[in-house]
Amino acid sequence: MVITIQDPASQRLTWYKPPLTVLVIKKVRDVSVLQPFVQLVHWLIEVKRMVVFVEQSVMEDPLLLGNGDFGNIKEKLMTFRDGKDDLTDKIDFIICLGGDGTLLYASLLFQQSVPPVMAFHLGSLGFLTPFQFDNFQEQVTNVLEGHAALTLRSRLRCIIVRKNEESVNKPPTNLLVLNEVVVDRGPSPYLSNIDLFLDGKHITSVQGDGLIVSTPTGSTAYAVAAGASMIHPSVPAIMVTPICPHSLSFRPIVVPAGVELKIRVSPDSRNTSWVSFDGRNRQELYHGDR
Repeated sequence: MVITIQDPASQRLTWYKPPLTVLVIKKVRDVSVLQPFVQLVHWLIEVKRMVVFVEQSVMEDPLLLGNGDFGNIKEKLMTFRDGKDDLTDKIDFIICLGGDGTLLYASLLFQQSVPPVMAFHLGSLGFLTPFQFDNFQEQVTNVLEGHAALTLRSRLRCIIVRKNEESVNKPPTNLLVLNEVVVDRGPSPYLSNIDLFLDGKHITSVQGDGLIVSTPTGSTAYAVAAGASMIHPSVPAIMVTPICPHSLSFRPIVVPAGVELKIRVSPDSRNTSWVSFDGRNRQELYHGDR
């Protein structure tokens, strides 16, 4: 007997109108990606007649500027200002050339809804990059024609509330994260002391090097290296993993996706903590921040 259940996170790609615009993001400072990038962009523009967006840094890359094939298509490329231009309604889908870090960067660019992402494995780590570049024309054509499956991946909505800014009604920092949020002790020689709350109830205080809060997607990254289990991306859950805890009882735990987790630097902590979001936007957390 075989028992199956339909996976709600796995869907078929359906275009309501033919896709016209694509954002191509390549791994930075990697010479091996330059030729595949030029080849892909040239094909998208000249063969598929698509509007191709790239980062401003691509237009100024000295290695690309010396490439004759890139020079022929440079004037046809569109660009944007990172952090200033809203791409939400401009991009039909995204193509990433690189590793997992390239895909995480693409996720951070879209802080509302994310267009479908097609990730080619041209980097060092490829948990999230299932496509091989050898037959990219066939694979991209399948996506353009709607012959592809989608895996929906959850993200963490993270809000930093500063104690000294609540009184002046300054809006808190708000980020959507695909992999994980890491709170650690930063450069301090002392252990972190972090209070963890679940739906307003104090669960535990973490003494150690820090804490990782990850999505199922991020469970294969820093969390698994810190001793957590891997979670299938279709499972609606959040993984909470201590980093080198000074405790025999606190081990990685899995909580439902719908809960609210609050992390606070403990009033008893001898030092501040530092937080990063998918390895970026690193900043210091002071006593009373949450």
